[in-house]
Amino acid sequence: MSDWISQRFVTPSVDIPDLSDLHPEDAAQTLRGHWNLGDRPLGNLIHIVEAHGARVFSLPGDVAEVDAFSLWRDSTPHIFLNTVKSVEHGRFDVAHELGHLVLHKGIVTARAKEYEQEAHTFASAFLMPAASVYARVNGFVDINTILRLKTHWNVSALALTHRLHRLQLLSDWSYRSIIVELTRLGYRKGEPGGAHDRESSKLLAKVFASLRAKGMTKAKLARELSLGERELDSLIFGLVLLPVEGGGQAASRRSEVQLRVVV
Repeated sequence: MSDWISQRFVTPSVDIPDLSDLHPEDAAQTLRGHWNLGDRPLGNLIHIVEAHGARVFSLPGDVAEVDAFSLWRDSTPHIFLNTVKSVEHGRFDVAHELGHLVLHKGIVTARAKEYEQEAHTFASAFLMPAASVYARVNGFVDINTILRLKTHWNVSALALTHRLHRLQLLSDWSYRSIIVELTRLGYRKGEPGGAHDRESSKLLAKVFASLRAKGMTKAKLARELSLGERELDSLIFGLVLLPVEGGGQAASRRSEVQLRVVV
């Protein structure tokens, strides 16, 4: 499907640098600078990585035990996401896989546990830059502080707790106490009262809007790709071949993902 899109559309060029020589924390800050993101909270992460050349697809339901994975294929980065998890956990997965793409390109090794931790550290720093956290958090931190501030960065309560502890804004005792309380309240299994609007692909939405305008149905596209319609749906976040809401040139200018039809 990725190849099919490349043959028919001009998509954003790849701008995901190799930062394997940097510590994950430094790599996250370097990439934010390279993409002119500053230290502000990030919007839709899928839109951001797509705008810099990554292809993002969803994982079918029959592999629900897999959180996410990524790979470089023909110089194009790909990210595959589990869409069953909470919105906040899904955002962290995007940042985690982005960490693998910038830190571990071309690396083939058995040091999987070490690289997973590096990607985790990158994701935490990318979503919650140290300068931003220090500016927001001062004084006493309790579970109410965590639940209030997690919405600022749109991260899970546990992710923010881990970040505050790493930045020494939480003592070991406070960290353990908050983790126990969050677990008791169900935050280890989900994100009670969290965001409900799952982030999806803008690039795929634009592709399908263009195809729909040309009379391409989902059934015809599935046949061209030698896929069943349900299998196609499982790869594209459940998107359907309908125009993008709002449509038109104004909507296109607002988009972070620019797309041109080849033919």
